[in-house]
Amino acid sequence: MIQLGKVEMTGGFLLLAAWLNYLDRNFLLPIAALSCGVHELGHYMTIRILGGDIKRIRLTAIGAEMVLRRPLGYWQEGLSALAGPGTNLLLALTCCERGGFAFAGLNLTLACFNLLPVGRLDGGRALYCTLALLTGPDTAARTVGILGWICTLGLLTAGLTAGIRGNLTLLLAAVWLASSLTSTK
Repeated sequence: MIQLGKVEMTGGFLLLAAWLNYLDRNFLLPIAALSCGVHELGHYMTIRILGGDIKRIRLTAIGAEMVLRRPLGYWQEGLSALAGPGTNLLLALTCCERGGFAFAGLNLTLACFNLLPVGRLDGGRALYCTLALLTGPDTAARTVGILGWICTLGLLTAGLTAGIRGNLTLLLAAVWLASSLTSTK
Protein backbone atom coordinates (compact mmCIF):
# COMPACT_ATOMS: atom_id res chain seq x y z
CA MET A 1 0.00 0.00 0.00
CA ILE A 2 1.22 3.48 -0.89
CA GLN A 3 0.13 6.47 1.18
CA LEU A 4 0.33 10.07 0.00
CA GLY A 5 -1.06 12.30 2.73
CA LYS A 6 -4.71 11.36 3.21
CA VAL A 7 -4.75 9.17 0.07
CA GLU A 8 -3.96 5.45 0.25
CA MET A 9 -3.50 3.32 -2.86
CA THR A 10 -3.77 -0.42 -2.33
CA GLY A 11 -1.74 -2.98 -4.24
CA GLY A 12 -4.93 -4.11 -5.97
CA PHE A 13 -5.55 -0.59 -7.24
CA LEU A 14 -2.00 -0.28 -8.58
CA LEU A 15 -2.13 -3.75 -10.19
CA LEU A 16 -5.50 -3.00 -11.84
CA ALA A 17 -4.25 0.38 -13.10
CA ALA A 18 -1.15 -1.25 -14.59
CA TRP A 19 -3.20 -4.05 -16.21
CA LEU A 20 -5.75 -1.62 -17.68
CA ASN A 21 -2.93 0.60 -18.95
CA TYR A 22 -1.38 -2.42 -20.65
CA LEU A 23 -4.70 -3.35 -22.32
CA ASP A 24 -5.66 0.22 -23.32
CA ARG A 25 -5.14 0.53 -27.06
CA ASN A 26 -7.55 3.43 -27.59
CA PHE A 27 -6.20 5.81 -24.94
CA LEU A 28 -9.41 5.49 -22.91
CA LEU A 29 -7.75 4.90 -19.53
CA PRO A 30 -6.70 8.54 -19.01
CA ILE A 31 -10.18 9.89 -19.78
CA ALA A 32 -11.80 7.15 -17.68
CA ALA A 33 -9.46 8.04 -14.80
CA LEU A 34 -10.41 11.70 -15.24
CA SER A 35 -14.12 10.76 -15.13
CA CYS A 36 -13.57 8.77 -11.93
CA GLY A 37 -11.52 11.58 -10.41
CA VAL A 38 -14.23 14.15 -11.17
CA HIS A 39 -16.82 11.76 -9.69
CA GLU A 40 -14.86 11.47 -6.44
CA LEU A 41 -14.23 15.22 -6.41
CA GLY A 42 -18.02 15.71 -6.47
CA HIS A 43 -18.32 13.54 -3.35
CA TYR A 44 -15.35 15.23 -1.68
CA MET A 45 -16.53 18.80 -2.26
CA THR A 46 -20.08 18.03 -1.10
CA ILE A 47 -18.84 16.32 2.07
CA ARG A 48 -16.61 19.31 2.82
CA ILE A 49 -19.40 21.82 2.12
CA LEU A 50 -21.72 19.89 4.46
CA GLY A 51 -19.12 20.05 7.24
CA GLY A 52 -17.73 16.54 6.93
CA ASP A 53 -14.14 15.87 7.93
CA ILE A 54 -12.43 13.35 5.66
CA LYS A 55 -9.88 11.26 7.51
CA ARG A 56 -8.68 9.14 4.58
CA ILE A 57 -9.36 8.42 0.91
CA ARG A 58 -8.61 4.84 -0.03
CA LEU A 59 -8.22 3.78 -3.67
CA THR A 60 -8.86 0.07 -4.18
CA ALA A 61 -9.30 -2.21 -7.18
CA ILE A 62 -13.08 -1.77 -6.89
CA GLY A 63 -13.23 1.99 -6.43
CA ALA A 64 -12.59 4.73 -3.93
CA GLU A 65 -13.86 5.03 -0.40
CA MET A 66 -13.77 8.04 1.86
CA VAL A 67 -13.43 7.46 5.57
CA LEU A 68 -14.88 10.28 7.67
CA ARG A 69 -13.80 11.22 11.19
CA ARG A 70 -17.46 11.27 12.23
CA PRO A 71 -20.53 10.08 10.32
CA LEU A 72 -22.82 12.45 8.48
CA GLY A 73 -26.57 12.53 9.02
CA TYR A 74 -28.83 10.66 6.61
CA TRP A 75 -29.68 13.65 4.43
CA GLN A 76 -26.03 14.79 4.25
CA GLU A 77 -24.82 11.30 3.37
CA GLY A 78 -27.56 10.89 0.76
CA LEU A 79 -26.70 14.23 -0.82
CA SER A 80 -22.99 13.46 -0.86
CA ALA A 81 -23.71 10.04 -2.43
CA LEU A 82 -25.64 11.72 -5.26
CA ALA A 83 -22.96 14.37 -5.81
CA GLY A 84 -20.56 12.01 -7.63
CA PRO A 85 -23.06 10.77 -10.24
CA GLY A 86 -24.52 14.27 -10.48
CA THR A 87 -21.10 15.65 -11.33
CA ASN A 88 -20.66 12.98 -14.02
CA LEU A 89 -24.10 13.73 -15.51
CA LEU A 90 -23.30 17.45 -15.64
CA LEU A 91 -19.94 16.72 -17.27
CA ALA A 92 -21.58 14.35 -19.80
CA LEU A 93 -24.10 16.99 -20.78
CA THR A 94 -21.42 19.66 -21.12
CA CYS A 95 -19.13 17.44 -23.20
CA CYS A 96 -21.98 16.31 -25.49
CA GLU A 97 -22.66 19.91 -26.41
CA ARG A 98 -18.98 20.41 -27.24
CA GLY A 99 -18.47 17.24 -29.28
CA GLY A 100 -16.53 15.23 -26.67
CA PHE A 101 -18.69 12.16 -27.14
CA ALA A 102 -16.27 9.54 -25.78
CA PHE A 103 -15.74 11.52 -22.57
CA ALA A 104 -19.47 12.24 -22.34
CA GLY A 105 -20.26 8.54 -22.81
CA LEU A 106 -17.81 7.48 -20.11
CA ASN A 107 -19.29 10.00 -17.68
CA LEU A 108 -22.85 8.96 -18.51
CA THR A 109 -21.99 5.29 -18.03
CA LEU A 110 -20.22 5.95 -14.74
CA ALA A 111 -23.14 8.01 -13.45
CA CYS A 112 -25.81 5.49 -14.49
CA PHE A 113 -23.90 2.53 -13.05
CA ASN A 114 -23.33 4.32 -9.75
CA LEU A 115 -27.01 5.27 -9.50
CA LEU A 116 -28.12 1.63 -9.43
CA PRO A 117 -29.95 0.87 -6.15
CA VAL A 118 -27.30 -1.56 -4.92
CA GLY A 119 -25.95 -1.14 -1.38
CA ARG A 120 -22.34 -0.14 -2.01
CA LEU A 121 -23.06 2.03 -5.01
CA ASP A 122 -24.07 5.67 -4.69
CA GLY A 123 -27.66 4.96 -5.71
CA GLY A 124 -27.98 2.31 -3.01
CA ARG A 125 -26.51 4.62 -0.39
CA ALA A 126 -28.77 7.52 -1.39
CA LEU A 127 -31.85 5.28 -1.42
CA TYR A 128 -30.94 3.82 1.97
CA CYS A 129 -30.53 7.30 3.47
CA THR A 130 -33.85 8.49 2.05
CA LEU A 131 -35.71 5.40 3.26
CA ALA A 132 -33.99 5.52 6.67
CA LEU A 133 -35.29 9.06 7.12
CA LEU A 134 -38.82 8.01 6.07
CA THR A 135 -39.19 4.48 7.48
CA GLY A 136 -36.22 3.80 9.75
CA PRO A 137 -32.88 2.08 9.16
CA ASP A 138 -34.12 -1.54 9.41
CA THR A 139 -36.80 -1.17 6.73
CA ALA A 140 -34.38 0.83 4.60
CA ALA A 141 -31.72 -1.88 4.82
CA ARG A 142 -34.19 -4.65 3.91
CA THR A 143 -35.62 -2.68 0.98
CA VAL A 144 -32.23 -1.73 -0.45
CA GLY A 145 -31.05 -5.32 0.02
CA ILE A 146 -33.99 -6.71 -1.97
CA LEU A 147 -33.67 -4.08 -4.72
CA GLY A 148 -29.93 -4.66 -4.84
CA TRP A 149 -30.41 -8.37 -5.48
CA ILE A 150 -33.08 -7.79 -8.12
CA CYS A 151 -30.86 -5.30 -9.92
CA THR A 152 -27.78 -7.51 -9.63
CA LEU A 153 -29.61 -10.57 -10.95
CA GLY A 154 -30.80 -8.49 -13.92
CA LEU A 155 -27.22 -7.38 -14.55
CA LEU A 156 -25.96 -10.97 -14.26
CA THR A 157 -28.50 -12.04 -16.89
CA ALA A 158 -27.55 -9.17 -19.21
CA GLY A 159 -23.86 -9.86 -18.51
CA LEU A 160 -24.20 -13.52 -19.45
CA THR A 161 -25.90 -12.52 -22.69
CA ALA A 162 -23.16 -9.99 -23.47
CA GLY A 163 -20.49 -12.48 -22.37
CA ILE A 164 -21.70 -15.01 -24.92
CA ARG A 165 -21.06 -12.35 -27.56
CA GLY A 166 -17.52 -11.75 -26.26
CA ASN A 167 -17.93 -8.74 -23.93
CA LEU A 168 -17.29 -9.71 -20.31
CA THR A 169 -17.35 -6.19 -18.80
CA LEU A 170 -20.97 -6.22 -17.65
CA LEU A 171 -20.69 -9.79 -16.38
CA LEU A 172 -17.60 -8.91 -14.30
CA ALA A 173 -19.34 -5.83 -12.88
CA ALA A 174 -22.40 -7.93 -11.98
CA VAL A 175 -20.26 -10.61 -10.31
CA TRP A 176 -18.51 -7.88 -8.29
CA LEU A 177 -21.90 -6.47 -7.22
CA ALA A 178 -23.14 -9.95 -6.25
CA SER A 179 -20.00 -10.55 -4.18
CA SER A 180 -20.42 -7.18 -2.46
CA LEU A 181 -24.00 -8.12 -1.54
CA THR A 182 -22.89 -11.39 0.04
CA SER A 183 -19.97 -9.90 2.02
CA THR A 184 -20.47 -9.10 5.68
CA LYS A 185 -19.09 -5.56 5.49
